[in-house]
Amino acid sequence: MQYLLNGLPLGAIYALVALSYSLIYTASGVLNWSQGDMVMLGAYLGFTFMSLAGLGFGPSFVLSMLLVAAVGVAVQRLILRPLKERGAPPINVVIATLGVAITTRNVALLVWGPNAQLLQSPVSSNPIGIGMLRITPQDLLILAMALLLMFALQYMLRRTKEGRALRAVAQDRYAAVLMGVDTNRSDAVAFAVSASLGAAAGILVAPIFFVTFNMGAGIGLKGFVAAVIGGLGYIPGAIGGGFFLGLLESAAGGQISSGYRDVITYAILIILLWLKPSGLFLRRRQQKL
Repeated sequence: MQYLLNGLPLGAIYALVALSYSLIYTASGVLNWSQGDMVMLGAYLGFTFMSLAGLGFGPSFVLSMLLVAAVGVAVQRLILRPLKERGAPPINVVIATLGVAITTRNVALLVWGPNAQLLQSPVSSNPIGIGMLRITPQDLLILAMALLLMFALQYMLRRTKEGRALRAVAQDRYAAVLMGVDTNRSDAVAFAVSASLGAAAGILVAPIFFVTFNMGAGIGLKGFVAAVIGGLGYIPGAIGGGFFLGLLESAAGGQISSGYRDVITYAILIILLWLKPSGLFLRRRQQKL
């Protein structure tokens, strides 16, 4: 049970990043490798607003999400959209997202420097005892905020005009165009929402890990693994894959060794791609939101 409690907040972070990968991939067909660096930007902006500007957690959280969402829209409109309009091969678009990731890391290195920064938690650091189990208030905050964002995403996809447009584009892009859906706008919305989810993951995980310019590489890759485990492009699967990966890492670190967590994670990915490449939770071939 202690491994379960330890793995849930980590799984929530992976689930948010996996959601950002799946949302972009399903809505626009782009595998965006700069998503991990949106996590890093969110962490650095949260550190700047809270530690340097003196803002509270709530305003810093919202401002970080909004600013990183604007970065996501800029990447889509200024870099990826022109490439797609010119008929560039999909591999060129993927390479462009890698270029965005490297550029973002170097800009962060120039702005915030190479030294790791620690963001103070907005809640108490004293663990809460539940019988023989222990959980920290920061872990509870991560779980609460992550679940709130997941419900908000589902509401947006099901109940809003922009969400229904995203779902239509995900089901059949050409049919959506014929029905009057502005696919360029839907792509921009997908990038904005995905980038904001990554920023939320970054500011939530920042009090647990040090904030560095290359922190997004590891978290982004783990989020991608979680998305593949759940079925890339399948929103409920991304959530399930994130929590599955978090619990797996927690159990592996406690029962075997923390040094083998990454080895076990990627070994599971290889086995899954070999045995069930569609993912554990995706039963149908078509991808949908």
